[in-house]
Amino acid sequence: MTITERAGLRRFPVVTVVVLAATAAVNLLQFAVHGVLAHLERTPAGLHGDWWRSVTSLFVQDGGVAGTVSNLLFLLLIGTVAEQVLSPSRWLSQYFGVGVVCEFVGYAWQPTGGGNSIAVCGLAGAAGLALWRDDARLPDWAAPVLLLWCGAMVGTLWSGAAVPAMVASVAASALIRVGKERGIAVHRPTALAVPIVGIVLAGAQNIHGAALLLGSALAVLPTAAAPSKRGGRVRLAWRLR
Repeated sequence: MTITERAGLRRFPVVTVVVLAATAAVNLLQFAVHGVLAHLERTPAGLHGDWWRSVTSLFVQDGGVAGTVSNLLFLLLIGTVAEQVLSPSRWLSQYFGVGVVCEFVGYAWQPTGGGNSIAVCGLAGAAGLALWRDDARLPDWAAPVLLLWCGAMVGTLWSGAAVPAMVASVAASALIRVGKERGIAVHRPTALAVPIVGIVLAGAQNIHGAALLLGSALAVLPTAAAPSKRGGRVRLAWRLR
């Protein structure tokens, strides 16, 4: 059995790994060379000549080592989940499309910063929609990962919120596991966490909220049909491409 099969995946997440490697390489450069973050992060100068900042800010991290490791880990996990239901072009659209658009939201709400978390929110929107539709291609661990990500996003609201938000997410993930073992449908309530957290964060003018909502809205654009595993029967649901 391959690593992909052991992880419950239907295909190896090539696009996720490539983007992860590129981002990690820039992060290593950022920590090794003084001034890289300041030159590449989002600042008001991005609207006044430094046009590259609207893209490069997705490759640097302003959260130190802990924030960098967290963002890279969730890119790997949520990117892998999303890649099971998205074509490479659609994955890139959800990631970079949402990321770049929300950089411009950031110029208004949070004018200085950097990180790939808003791009990951774009993928979370697609993964959340696939979970709502009970897409058979999702791995069993998709729901807990989405909940943990939502908890991490709530943790960006204020100082000290990260720990209780993550604890609540872990507890909710455990309840999901129990529910699934007892045959209780939990995919839709779990999927609702993505837009709900998005609304809360957007109300607080946190750019992650805008990214979650935009990612969810973009994911609604369907092109084909895919199998659903709800109730143990094969049903038709829109396929994301």
